[in-house]
Amino acid sequence: MCYKENKNENYSSLIGIISSNYRGNGIKPYKKYVHEYFSQGGGLLYISSKYKENDTVDCLAKLWELDIVYLCNNGQIIFIPREDFFDRKRINVKEFLQILTKGLNKLNIEESKKKSIYLAVDSFWVDFFKEDFGNLYNNLLKLCRTKKSSAILRYIIEELQEECIYSIFINHEYLFVDGVEDYKVYTPKNLMYESINMVSKYDIMKRMYEKEMMRIEHLKTLGEMMEGTVHDINNLLVTILGYVQLSMNIKELKEIEDYLRIIYRTVMDGQIIVDRFKHHIKGSYNSLKNIYKFNDIVKSCIDMTEHKFKSSIGKKGNLELIIDLQSKGFVYVNEYEIRQAIINIILNGIDAMDEGGQMVIRTYDIGNQAVLEISDTGKGMDEQTKSMIFNPFFTTKGNEGTGLGLSIAKKVFDNHKAKVFIDSELGQGCKFTIYFPLGKKIYKVAELNDREYNIN
Repeated sequence: MCYKENKNENYSSLIGIISSNYRGNGIKPYKKYVHEYFSQGGGLLYISSKYKENDTVDCLAKLWELDIVYLCNNGQIIFIPREDFFDRKRINVKEFLQILTKGLNKLNIEESKKKSIYLAVDSFWVDFFKEDFGNLYNNLLKLCRTKKSSAILRYIIEELQEECIYSIFINHEYLFVDGVEDYKVYTPKNLMYESINMVSKYDIMKRMYEKEMMRIEHLKTLGEMMEGTVHDINNLLVTILGYVQLSMNIKELKEIEDYLRIIYRTVMDGQIIVDRFKHHIKGSYNSLKNIYKFNDIVKSCIDMTEHKFKSSIGKKGNLELIIDLQSKGFVYVNEYEIRQAIINIILNGIDAMDEGGQMVIRTYDIGNQAVLEISDTGKGMDEQTKSMIFNPFFTTKGNEGTGLGLSIAKKVFDNHKAKVFIDSELGQGCKFTIYFPLGKKIYKVAELNDREYNIN
């Protein structure tokens, strides 16, 4: 079962499938082969727990998209309770083989049709690998050859111990590896080579992936910024248009000059908005670390997200922003990376306040550390969510979140030797407190141009 017909003669009757619990419900690499197998009259002995038979039926129905109850009633699937061949937590191999033999004989299929035994090897079976699982392999292989059937062992790899892997490799001539819509077939030697090859490339690929994810988060922040930028530019255009129209309808030169000065200042405000946006697009993605005034970095983050508070009125309740920046310190950082990380925390806090609320952003110095506090009055988090919030791909936003923003932010803080603490309870809001080591003030300090960030 579950392997391509034209390859059948090349594989032994003891089939190993390398699988994972992480594949999810949407990944069904064997579905079409299972359909073909049963539609052609094949039969299956499925070994499972008698205490979970109903759950197993439901699971297989969803996974294979078949009427499992019909196949059971038709005699094409028989469930074998694993409890029937255990003797004091050990496999009674003789009894096991007898039960399988009776089951294969009982399958209601024609003699010419295929028969298979299916066993999912998970953490339950680990202890038996430590005993004499090789003996079980050999006896299964003999039974399959005698009864002209196949035994399919699906290994849930993250539930097995390292010593189990050796048994898998030496007892299978071929191994099938789950894919997304199909599977790949390897000899143990091929699979070892591919695995070592992947491990050798893993760190490089991981670093490239993280850089790409940072770029995606950067683009996401640009999208957030565009909301405020478009709004601000539209307001400037309205101001310019108004004073141009007034200038066209008056003859007093002095008054026209006053209006032109206002138009000039408004145009310069527009230039500041454009410069700020250009600065964020270019960022300093590849820049090295430098000494910055800590408050300057935090101010730039606030300016880039402040529009979210202004645009919230009438949409999801009023959002209030309270700013208290008391730090006098300097930090040695990659300004772009730290700015992105802080913005991410601010935006997450805003998203958590569906019905409106208050965000407080504070900085201060304590000892040899600059401290940033970002607190909100949003939904808050339970202990489980708090423990997982920095895990890659973990999100509470459903399809709207990537689950990568805070994970990347945490990595950035770690790389800068910054410590992050979360104080939150469900329904009681959330506070991030981040401690940055202070850098030595040197003669030349990298400046963030105020002109690029202050448009009021």
